[in-house]
Parts: sequence; structure tokens; C-alpha cells
Amino acid sequence: MTLPFTATLSSQPGQTDDAPAWSAGLAELLASLHQRDGGDPAQAGRIRDWVRKLAAGLAQGHVCLVDEHAPWRNLSSPVLVDAARAADTVAPLVAEDERLYLYRHWQAETQLAQALSALDEAVGDAAPVAAHHLDGLNERQRQAVAMATQRRFSLITGGPGTGKTYTLVRILLALLEQNPTLHVALAAPTGKAAARMYEALSAALAKATGVTDAMRAALPTSASTLHRLLGIQYDRPAQYHAANPLPFDLVIVDEASMIDLRLASQLLAAIDPRRTRLILLGDANQLAAVEAGAVLEEMGRAPRLQAARVALNESQRFGADSGIGRLAAAICAGDSAAVLGFRRQGLDKVRFEDLPGAEALAEALFRGYAPYVDALRGGADTEAVLAAFGRFRVLCALREGTTGVAGLNERLTARLRAALGQEAGAALWFHGRPVMVMQNDYALNVFNGDIGVALRSAAGLEVFFPGRERGISVARLAHVETAFAMTVHKSQGSEFEEVAVVLPGADSQVVSRELLYTGVTRARVRVQVWAGERGLSVAVGRRTERRSGLGGKVIM
Repeated sequence: MTLPFTATLSSQPGQTDDAPAWSAGLAELLASLHQRDGGDPAQAGRIRDWVRKLAAGLAQGHVCLVDEHAPWRNLSSPVLVDAARAADTVAPLVAEDERLYLYRHWQAETQLAQALSALDEAVGDAAPVAAHHLDGLNERQRQAVAMATQRRFSLITGGPGTGKTYTLVRILLALLEQNPTLHVALAAPTGKAAARMYEALSAALAKATGVTDAMRAALPTSASTLHRLLGIQYDRPAQYHAANPLPFDLVIVDEASMIDLRLASQLLAAIDPRRTRLILLGDANQLAAVEAGAVLEEMGRAPRLQAARVALNESQRFGADSGIGRLAAAICAGDSAAVLGFRRQGLDKVRFEDLPGAEALAEALFRGYAPYVDALRGGADTEAVLAAFGRFRVLCALREGTTGVAGLNERLTARLRAALGQEAGAALWFHGRPVMVMQNDYALNVFNGDIGVALRSAAGLEVFFPGRERGISVARLAHVETAFAMTVHKSQGSEFEEVAVVLPGADSQVVSRELLYTGVTRARVRVQVWAGERGLSVAVGRRTERRSGLGGKVIM
């Protein structure tokens, strides 16, 4: 009874307050169980305090509570077990050196570390890569190709434009040359990221030379979400796991920074180290997952996995003189002085603005959607309307408040309706409403993060999505939100010609260099940064660090 209850509480969506709502109930429950089952009543208060602190950390993405003094080390309690005995003796709390976990997180972290160790030990026996697969690659890209064709586990990181997809194509062609019947799966954490992964890979393959018809036939025709790949559904266990591993020779996962601890553990459990290679790709400088864990970063720091990691660092998109590239590099380095210098002196293709009032901000941001408004007014075809909307996006740090997603979407919606001559405050659905799907719907083939536009058609008001000829009736789309503005978190896996990154006027712990970097690098050409000097400096100086023990466990 205790473990399922604590597991449910610990899986509530991430929050930013110090003590999430469920923490008090969990703390009281475990303190009561401690006393009921024979624990020292004098220690109940300590357990209550630890659980509240642990819960607050989980809400901020930490996996465990860390205290260098390990005050729980010699405590005897029926609700606490030492990690050395946790595999055989189950309790709600697990103590491991200076770290204290809820059992489910300790179990997921431990199983992930063991799976990584086993996969890293199983080095492939492939032949050396043919020289023509390395032509035109820089040194690190060559290292990545050699590594991925020789090892069962590979971690390839790099920022936008560093050639992750280009390198992946070379890896695929080299492996297909060695094994023409290679069975490959492509996946990403979200439907949007999976779609972009497949589009980018298809475009790169179309330009590649030496791709035979047999190779093309062996490649997958789509990419899926990790949940779909693993057969994870809300009401049943994963279809694929250690006892029923994935039936692929190669699994490639993009946007790995978005993978949380539990999902990573489930993925690695479903990889058979005797058969399957796993390649993870991502940008280690981006935001970590919404839920607990920073798996990509922890893997990248694990001493045991250094031979399995290559960091690509030569950007073809943002050259040495690129304004966006220089800004992104300074943010990553935590160089607030350089960023503020750019703000004062100016930077090519980067526009810095102070935060005005709510209405003035919305008015300024709405100008970014001028091509979209023109397309709607001019009766442009669906493809042109979608392309116009896809050029620009407002990215917010927060959901609420003057600078948050909800308020900006409301004010931007009012401006669009006025521009189109529509009645203010009318029905939620209207011609021109841009929406984002918030929940996967496999029946409709729409996924969390997909963005479309509601347009009038012969069938009525329908939402049209890029790459699809037919629209979907608005009556069938239950889980959507207006999408003029979106959180930086939701923008991961997307790119736009221009973005406007909006930071809050007051400080928030959510705002960090990872968030700012992620927002800025969603832009291909131009970026606006709406923040005062102090807010910008605080963001660049605040590095997100999530407490975990994964890196040190991958040693066996």
C-alpha cells in the first residue's frame, strides 16, 4: 500500500514552489508509518522534515535529497532502507551515502546505471569504417562515426548546426553497408521532435551519395515517440522491457536532453545489449526534462561513458561572426558581462529590448506575425498560411503573469481578431486561430507539440497541420491551446526563422542559462530578447544543476 501511494505522489507534474502541495501529505504519512511500525517516535520529526525537503527537490527536477553529513546513515526506521539492502528489502525511502531517495527514483536510477554499464561493455565487432564514409567530415564527426560503428552505446552531443544529423547519416550508411538487413528504429521524446527528426534525416539522406535502393528500403519510414516505441500507455505496463526487448538492431533517439530518469530507465531496460545498438543525440546545454533527472548531462559527465561520447562543436549554422552563435556561446559560458556588452553595443541579427507594459509588449510582439496576418487577409492557400505562421514564435519562460504564455496568447488573440475584423470575445474557435496539441492522439495522428491553424474549409472550421493535406474538425480536437506564445520548454525540438524570447520582469527560479540558451537557439536567422539588464544577467549566471547519483553509479 505504501509504495504505490508514494510512487503516485512523486510523479505529480513538476512545480517551482519550495514545497509542492502533496509533500505535506507524504511527509505525514511516512512519519505516521514510521511510528506505527515500531520506529522511534523521537525520529518522526526528522523523517517528516527530510521528506518535505525531498519533495521540494523533486518538484524542481532533482532525483534525490543530498546532505554531505548523511544524517540518515545510522537511523533505524521501517520506512527507510539502506541501498545495499534495497534490492531485497523494499521501503518508501532509500539511503545511499549522502543521498536520500524515494524508492521509485532510486530503483530507476540504479537500473539505468546497470543497463548503461552492460550496454557499454558489449562492444560491437564491426569492421573498420570505409574511408568514403568519412569524406568531408571534421575530426569530431569522424570520431562519432567510428565510435557509433564500433560500440553498442553512443552519445553524440552538439548545438544547432553542428552536424548531428549529417553525422548520423554517415553512421547509418556505414552500418547498412556492413549489414544490409539492419533493422532500425527512430524515436524522440515528443511527437513534434520525432517528426522533425525524420524530416531532417530524410532531407540529409536525399543529399547523400552512395545510398543504394537496398539501403533506402532498409531505413524506417517514420520516427515515433519514445512512449509509442516502448508501448507505454497510461493503463498498462510497457510492452517492451528487459524480458521482452525491442526487436531492433539499432535504436536512434534524438533530443535526448528531454528524457527524464524514469523514461530513460524504461528505454535502456528494453535494449538487449547482445543485439541492439543505441545512439542518443542531443544538446547537453539545453533545458533538462520537465520531470526528475538530467539524464543526458549525467551520462555526459560519467567517467565510465567518456569513451562512448563525442561532443560536436563546429557549427555550420552559426559561424564565428554570427550574432546568435556569439550570444549562445556567451550564455553557455555563463559570461554575463559579455551578454550585457552585446546588449549595450548591439549584435548582428539579435535585438535586445526592455520589458514594457503588458499591452505595449503584446503590440510589439504582434508585429512579428505581420506576414501571417497578411496571408490570412489575402486568402492565401493553406500551405502558405502555415508557412507564414511558422516563421515567427514568441517563447516565454513562464505560463502565467504579464510575460507568461496565457496572458500573451490572450492579448495576441485579441489583436489578430481585430486585424481580421472579427468580433472580440466571440467563440474560442475562429478562422486563423493557431493551436498546439497538448496530448498525443493516435487516432487522429496528432501528437503533443504539433502546431496547426484553424481555417475555414468546405467542411467547416478545421485545423490544418504542416505536411498533411486534410484538416481535422475543431470539434474533434479536445486537448489544444492557442499557440502564438509557448513556453521555452515546449519549443524544444522546434526551429523558427525568428523568435522572441520573453523573460519575466521579476526574478523566478525557472529562469536559467539553459532556458535562455534553448530559447535563443530556436532561431535560425534572428532573435529578440525581451528582458532588463538585471533579469538577463541573473538568467545567464544561474546554472541549473539537478541532484542525482547516476554518473557515479555507471562504474560496474
